[in-house]
Parts: sequence; C-alpha cells; structure tokens
Amino acid sequence: MSRHNRGSPYYHNQPPVVRRHHQQQLPEERDEPIDVPNAIATMPVRITGYRPLEPASALQSIAASNCLMVVQCLEPIEMMTGIETPNRYIVHDMFMRRILYAHEESDYWDRSCDRNRRSFDLHMFDNRRQRIMSSSRYGGGSCTCSPDVLETWHRGNSIGLLSRDMFDYRFYLRVAGCPTEFCIVAPDSAQSNPACRTRHTLPFPIYVQGGAKVGEIVRLDPGYLEWVSDADTYMIHFPVDMPVIIKMLLLQATFLIDFTYFEDRGQQGNGAVVVY
Repeated sequence: MSRHNRGSPYYHNQPPVVRRHHQQQLPEERDEPIDVPNAIATMPVRITGYRPLEPASALQSIAASNCLMVVQCLEPIEMMTGIETPNRYIVHDMFMRRILYAHEESDYWDRSCDRNRRSFDLHMFDNRRQRIMSSSRYGGGSCTCSPDVLETWHRGNSIGLLSRDMFDYRFYLRVAGCPTEFCIVAPDSAQSNPACRTRHTLPFPIYVQGGAKVGEIVRLDPGYLEWVSDADTYMIHFPVDMPVIIKMLLLQATFLIDFTYFEDRGQQGNGAVVVY
C-alpha cells in the first residue's frame, strides 16, 4: 500500500495481495455490511422508464446493497509469460459474499494487437452458473479516433449503452427506456502519465443529469501487486434505493474503466478533467 494512501478511507479495503504460488486472497464474508466512505444515502432524483430485471438471487442481493466490490483475478500465465489472457472478475456484495462471476471472451490477436482497446464480450454468471447478463464492447480497436461503446444485454434485450467519445474523459450511461442520463468522470491522475504508475486510490465520480452526485467507482491502490500484474480491485458505491438495473450497468461500466485505463500498463493519458 502506498504511503500516500494510509489516510485514505479505503485503506482497510485494500486489494488482494500476491502470496506464494500466485495464490490470490479474496475478501472474507462478514456478518455486518462494510462501511462505505462518502456514501450517498438516497437517490437525489426519481428514475423512471427503465426496464425491470427478472428476479434472481444475485440481483436481489445487489438490490439490497449500497456497494459492490469487483476483484480481477490474477492470471499466472500472463504474469509469467506476458501473454495477454482473457480477464476474469469476481463480484462481492456489501457482506463480501461472492455473488457474480464474469469472464471475457475475445480473440487472441485482438488481445495482442489492440490490447486495452480490444473488442470483447463479457459474460456474467451467478453462483448457480446461470447467465445474468452480457456486455459487448465495440468501436475501440487499434484506431484511437473511434468512439468507445459498451452495450449490455439481459435475456436478449439491450438494457443500457455506455459510450465515450474520442479524446473524452467522461463515460455517458444511457439506460434503455429511461430519459435520465448518467456521467462517469475519470480523475486527472488516470489521464496524465501511464495509469499503471498511479499508485493511489482513484475515484471515478458518478453524476446524474443535472449535476447531482449519485456514487463513485473507486479503483483501490494496488500496492506492490502493480509491478507483477495488471489485476485491480474496485469499489462501487451507490444509494440503496437506486434501481438494480442501474447498479448492474454501473458494474459493467467498472469493467470498461478497467480496460480503458488499467489494462494496458503502457497506456498514456489524453488530457485533464473538466467538471461535468
């Protein structure tokens, strides 16, 4: 853990550490929910028009949560050889219970050539191995002038679109059928210099149309794990009463942020942040 972050409210939620044989330490279940710093108590605006998701145990847990933790799994082959392998993630609820698993589906050549701008499909499953939803990224690729788009699907229906225009540092989230737009803003330190050397806790604030803040996606300080792996840990916090479909779309946004800023350790930034 960087000495610059010992005063951070997320210090006690530090990411997994590397042990012998590349074993990964995952968060342990708790009897009490974790304490989320700077939590938003309730939604400042009323959200209407969205598509309700069909009931599932994982979705019910997320509906009752005010935060999620996303842990990217360590990839021993990638760590030893440098060959880019598909990303895998484990999602925990506010009691640190493992409720969702996500894995990337992509082409080897895309991972090798396009790296953090590669197109992919990301599939998400619950503990019963039932698919909850999938996301598709397109528009990235080797051409840095094209917009970046992530579309999320649930049971064959498109439920949301996350987009970022060329040279922009803001991700815009549009929920299917909902007139309200969300904006996720990247911090300065993720934009300037290679993000891989930014050993700090990095918050990506989430704003609703009109400027009210409704949560954050926080990339936790990876500590010395940064030097051997590009696996990261994220905290997402939001109001408990936020519609579960928007919570799930913010989860998908976390994956795109991970790819955009922290997947390619040689990535350069593209500017500074302007207030939304």
